[in-house]
Amino acid sequence: MAIRTASAAGFGGILLDAATAHLDLTTLSTTGIREFRHLLSAANVKLTALRAPLDPKGFSHGADIDHQLNILEKILRAAANLHCPLVSLDVGPLPSPPSQPPPPAITPKQAGLILIPDFTPAKSPDAPPAGIAPHFTPQVDGALAELGNRADRYGVPLALHSGLSGFAALIHVIRAVDCPWFGIDLDPVALLPDDWDIDQLFSVAGSLIQHVRARDALLGDRHRTRLVPVGTGNVDWPHLLSNLHHADYRGSITLDPASLADPLAAASAGRSALLKMWPGGSRPS
Repeated sequence: MAIRTASAAGFGGILLDAATAHLDLTTLSTTGIREFRHLLSAANVKLTALRAPLDPKGFSHGADIDHQLNILEKILRAAANLHCPLVSLDVGPLPSPPSQPPPPAITPKQAGLILIPDFTPAKSPDAPPAGIAPHFTPQVDGALAELGNRADRYGVPLALHSGLSGFAALIHVIRAVDCPWFGIDLDPVALLPDDWDIDQLFSVAGSLIQHVRARDALLGDRHRTRLVPVGTGNVDWPHLLSNLHHADYRGSITLDPASLADPLAAASAGRSALLKMWPGGSRPS
C-alpha cells in the first residue's frame, strides 16, 4: 500500500486520491475510518490532502453540477472524518478574467494644443468583458459558492487548481466567490507556460497558496512540457522556495512523480533536491 511505501521511503505525509478502483474513502464505515486512521498512525504518516475527482467539464456548460457537488460533499465529509486538513480539486475550465481597464483618457488641456482623435470603436455598456461567454461566469461562480457552503459545513479547506485555465482566471474566480475555505493548489509546472511568473503570483496571491504540488518539467516549443524529476527541469525551484519561505508558507509540499518512469526513485531524488534547496534546510517532509 502507498502508506507503507511512503513510510519506508522516509516521507512524513501522503496525498491520496479520494476514490480509486481499489479504495473509495468516501464509503468507509465508522469502523473502516478508525482502522484507516490507525494504519496512518502506525506508519507515522500524516494524511496531508485528499485529491478530488471532477468531470473534465468542471462546472462549465454541459456539466451535471448537482451530481458533481454531491460527489465533492462526500469527499469533504470523508476528509473531515479522517482528520484530513485539505482537499485538492482541479476545477476545470474557467471564464477568462475581465480585461484590465484602459488608462484614463488624456484631456485636451493635458495634451496641450495636440489633439489626438479617438479611433477606438465604442462598446456597448451591456456587453460582457472580452473572452467571457454569457452565463458561463455566473454558472461557475454559483457552483463554487455552493461548494464553499459545503466546505464550511465540514470545516475542510479546498485547494483549487485548473489544468485548463491560467492563474489569472483561477485567482479571479476565487476572489469573486470570496469563500474563506478556498485557496490555491500551486503546480509549478503550470506556471512554466503561464502568462504569470513566480514573482507576480506571489505578489498578487501568495497568501492564497494552501498546497504545493512538487513537479518539474522541460518547457519546449509552443508551451509544450515534458515532466522530469524535481530539480532537473525548467522550474526555478530555488526562487520558488525562497518566495514560499518569505511568505511563511506552512502547508505541505507534495511530490507528485506518478507520470515518471520510476516514481519511487523520482520521489526520493526530488525530496533530496528540495531539502538542499530550501532556505535554511530541513523544510520539506
